[in-house]
Amino acid sequence: MILVAGSTGKVGRELVAQLAKKGALVRALVRDPAKGVALAAPGVEISRGDLGDPASLDAAMRGVERVFVLSSVDQQQAVLQGNVVQAAQRAGVRHIVKLGAAGTSLDSPITVGRLHAQTEKDIEASGIPYTFLKPALFMQFLLGHAPTIKSDGAFYMPMRDGKVPMVDLRDIAAVAATVLTSSGHEGKSYTLTGPEALAMTEAAQKLAAAIGRPVKYVDVPPDAARKAMIAQGIPAWFVEDLLKLMEVFAAGYAATVSPDVKNVTGRARTFDAFARDFAPAFKA
Repeated sequence: MILVAGSTGKVGRELVAQLAKKGALVRALVRDPAKGVALAAPGVEISRGDLGDPASLDAAMRGVERVFVLSSVDQQQAVLQGNVVQAAQRAGVRHIVKLGAAGTSLDSPITVGRLHAQTEKDIEASGIPYTFLKPALFMQFLLGHAPTIKSDGAFYMPMRDGKVPMVDLRDIAAVAATVLTSSGHEGKSYTLTGPEALAMTEAAQKLAAAIGRPVKYVDVPPDAARKAMIAQGIPAWFVEDLLKLMEVFAAGYAATVSPDVKNVTGRARTFDAFARDFAPAFKA
């Protein structure tokens, strides 16, 4: 039995679906059972629980051998995910797979980077065999820019000409599904990227080719990006995290392509493939 925490998020939903296709027994942890309805598939069991409620985690862990750890962005993330680690210890779980992010460390200037690193340290200290998955920027983040691509034929970010090896979240889920259903991944950390590093101008050209109309990337000052994200309701602390992350991308510090996705799964989707698959989302 594999417990998937964060099963109603984008990566979690895809992971549950891929595990079900593999014939694995999956227990999807959900706070709201109504959201779990969409996860229904043979071999998938829904378990109501909350990362802030250790008793609910103990119940969800019964009979579980492997755990996938993911949660929504929260300043209490290390505490919440730490609850999962402690429950896994009590249940005698044999393997934890944590989805974090590339470049995390306890002294990271990015809050989420420090939070991920703290949970990684907690997992290492637990004595439970583990695998850490550290993705770069998701290709699917551009779906959040679909409204302006539809209306203006453009998307706006402060990333200058920095190149990023974006990864398809379907490939992240594929790596997680493989690691959770096979051996030999214990004690390893995988950096998950796509097969090429692209500047946003290049991504715009590829999107344009896929949808058959011009798309341009417009570089904007960080202040303008900050105001736009605050207006969207993104918490101020996370906006600052995102701006720092985009500055890292803009400076080219995250441009290295990793072979880990292809090595684990046998394939890594290109941005062209993503653009073709999701073209309808960007068309007016």
